[in-house]
Amino acid sequence: MNKVKSLYIHIPFCDSICDYCDFTKFLYNKKFAKDYLKTLKRELEHYSPFFVETIYVGGGTPTSLPADDLVELLEMIKEYSGNVKEYTFEANPENLTIEKLSILKKYGINRLSIGVQTTDDKISKLINRGHSFAQVKQAVDAARKIGFDNINVDLIIGLPNVSKSMFQRDLENVVSLGVNHISCYSLTVHPNTVFYNKNVPEPTPDFARELYDFAHEFLDKNGYIHYEISNWSKPGKMSMHNLTYWRNENYYGIGLGASGYLDNKRYKNISNIQKFGVPDFVDEMEEVNLNDLRTYQLLTNLRTIFGLDLDKFKKTFNEDLLETKKNEVYELIKEKLIVVEENKIKPTYEGMMVLDQILLKLI
Repeated sequence: MNKVKSLYIHIPFCDSICDYCDFTKFLYNKKFAKDYLKTLKRELEHYSPFFVETIYVGGGTPTSLPADDLVELLEMIKEYSGNVKEYTFEANPENLTIEKLSILKKYGINRLSIGVQTTDDKISKLINRGHSFAQVKQAVDAARKIGFDNINVDLIIGLPNVSKSMFQRDLENVVSLGVNHISCYSLTVHPNTVFYNKNVPEPTPDFARELYDFAHEFLDKNGYIHYEISNWSKPGKMSMHNLTYWRNENYYGIGLGASGYLDNKRYKNISNIQKFGVPDFVDEMEEVNLNDLRTYQLLTNLRTIFGLDLDKFKKTFNEDLLETKKNEVYELIKEKLIVVEENKIKPTYEGMMVLDQILLKLI
């Protein structure tokens, strides 16, 4: 097996369910949580993910676990975290207490990803978030006092009733927190969510683009690098874990509904908590052939400013892309969607925003 550098662990519990969310999640229940952690331990032991360099604990809301469950979870991960350079834990502001922050710090977590989504308290209530912006500030301040200096916040672009000026305020508020990583994801309305049942519309492509353009300019002025379609960071603070996905490298996916990629096989775990680990964990498995791998390579690599390494591509697929797609590459350069430099095809900002157009030509 290729060296696997990254481990994702899914914790499906939440204190409340947000109206837009379609991730695998449940309201926290002590018995379910205890049983789930036992099953999770079995899956971890099955993969034995020693020597990973990044761990990402997501959800759900991992910090919805009370302190004793949190310690149990972190104890079981501990033996695999010895070589970890980046250890991320997702959190919501309302349950990021001093006690929980201290526990996370003790077990070596060195990066927090805080779900904010909006800094407008009325909109926050409207989408069933459980916090105010004052609580966001308190959580970030508390995290800093405990010693966390690598903090991401998530925002959603195109929430209902949010105008461009309100989104501008969101960005100003988040920048004022001094965090070093910001993720902005465009609202997608998924089936089986409250938004879907209420017929909440997604933002129009034009409006979403207008907000991305604003975010791109505003965050650039404030010292953030727009390094991936939906992600901005201060220099040196890009998400190492997420770069594993965008480089199309192998990673373990552990937990309910989690996805992983090992030895040219993509897998997705069972999403039904009662069937999870009884006796199996995996629900779907896809063998990735060379043609699929080529597609994934283009799809993931061209999402970031680092682009596609042409030497690596040639080595893997025995194809000189500048030769086989000579006309297409020339057209894309002319349209200012890509640049070719350092023997890499890199998307411009415009190219990242219309990535499908690039992929159609190169796939």
